[in-house]
Amino acid sequence: MRYVSLIVLLGLMLTGCAEKRVANTWQKRVTESAVQDAVSLHVRVTGKGQPLIMLHGFGASSYSFSKIIPELSKYFTIYAFDLKGFGDSPKPDDHRYSVYDQALLVDQYLKKHHLDKVILLGHSYGGGVALSLALLDPKRFAKLVLIDSASYDQQLPKLIRWLQIPVLGKLGFYLIPATVEVKESYKYAFYDKRKIPEDIVREYARNLYKPNARKVYLQTVENLIPEDIEEVSRRYKTIHIPTLIVWGANDIDIRKEKAYRLHRDIPHSQLKIIPRCGHIPHEEKPQETLKVLEDFLLK
Repeated sequence: MRYVSLIVLLGLMLTGCAEKRVANTWQKRVTESAVQDAVSLHVRVTGKGQPLIMLHGFGASSYSFSKIIPELSKYFTIYAFDLKGFGDSPKPDDHRYSVYDQALLVDQYLKKHHLDKVILLGHSYGGGVALSLALLDPKRFAKLVLIDSASYDQQLPKLIRWLQIPVLGKLGFYLIPATVEVKESYKYAFYDKRKIPEDIVREYARNLYKPNARKVYLQTVENLIPEDIEEVSRRYKTIHIPTLIVWGANDIDIRKEKAYRLHRDIPHSQLKIIPRCGHIPHEEKPQETLKVLEDFLLK
């Protein structure tokens, strides 16, 4: 009986009145938006040298880069961000979780700390944030790295579409143990399932149990693809920052056809495809990814 009551309560929570939604467009979220001074992102800083900003993918945290940070920190000052709603960053219930909202917060940090000639690296959802930053303030960035990056309109992965099922998808998300959910997502993300890292599974599962974490996770799902993505993606041709595009050959979350399109659209870009690799090259094949990154960044 108590279990049934819990389901009913969760159902009421998930179908209750929502805040008035702001359109997920560049015009509404960037041009007309005030900077969110109240939100201060958690950033892990290590190393010395030119600043290298790292922006993780959806559902992850700065921990995603733990296998490549030690080597890169020999040459760069690493600023590994926990994006809003993830890791140790704040998780306000404000429905401001689009790549545009995240870009404004990262931009706020860069200005506050007077960071220029920055190398900007983004993976997946963080790649979408990086592209938004490159469009917002291109003169601030010396180089751009996009790893299996969100960039164009696409069908969302099956597990994310499942979360969008009214009531039932969200109920399941709240009731299924976090470790199970994270492992299932990694079965899609990795080409070689034997390489799924247990430490990262534990870390992301732990994050899901933090206050408000699941609620803002769902709000991010609702905002993953901007409504004006086709219009904004046409502006990629104006990005003249030297750019490296890295992609797992076997990525089924964001297929490599998007990598080729991105390479065509960004004028000063080079493309590196990592064979027998899925959606997260820096976790599944860190040594191969490091080699590609160092070849580009240390020139």
